[in-house]
Amino acid sequence: MQGLLSYIRSNIQNWIVYVPVLLIVITIHEYSHAWTAWKLGDTTPVETGRLSLNPLRHLDPLGTIALLLFGVGWARPVMIDFAAFKHPRRDTVLVSLAGPASNFATAIVAYLVLLLVKSSPAIVTQFSYVGTVLRSLVGFSVGLGVFNLLPIPPLDGSKAFFALFFKRPERFLYDRAVDLYGTIILLALLWFNIIGGVMSKVLGFILYTLLRL
Repeated sequence: MQGLLSYIRSNIQNWIVYVPVLLIVITIHEYSHAWTAWKLGDTTPVETGRLSLNPLRHLDPLGTIALLLFGVGWARPVMIDFAAFKHPRRDTVLVSLAGPASNFATAIVAYLVLLLVKSSPAIVTQFSYVGTVLRSLVGFSVGLGVFNLLPIPPLDGSKAFFALFFKRPERFLYDRAVDLYGTIILLALLWFNIIGGVMSKVLGFILYTLLRL
């Protein structure tokens, strides 16, 4: 317990930035899935309470703790009814990609606001916290968007992949065994730093190019 309290105290300044950023990024990501599914004719997100900008509707307690402590976590998946769509394969792709797309849109907006903030020395001096939050918002948004495009279950990229290339994608979209095996593969790739190594280089280049401007 003492070790945990020491860890919390030593990281409190980082959490003051990361917690609001994570809440914003995760909420927008999951809400975008729910909103897109609803607009395409699936009422499941409404019935399950996911068509909401309340972060508590989207957070998974264990996944949130893991994200804060280890940098890898998860939110509650937005359930969809494949049969409710008029164009099931196309609409599943759109719903799957809505989350990452929203992350990239969030990054663009945060980046434009950051440029505006940086153009005013008074704001930079008096509200340095705002600049730090905006930089983190750009970084986390781009990172989450790119990560979720990987075609590995249960990530969004896998659902788009199944819908595009499998004859009966509904068999795999919410299959617990598929998600379990995919999670094991994902954790192994993260453990051996295969994903982390590639993503760090890609994200490092993108963020360095953006944030140095």
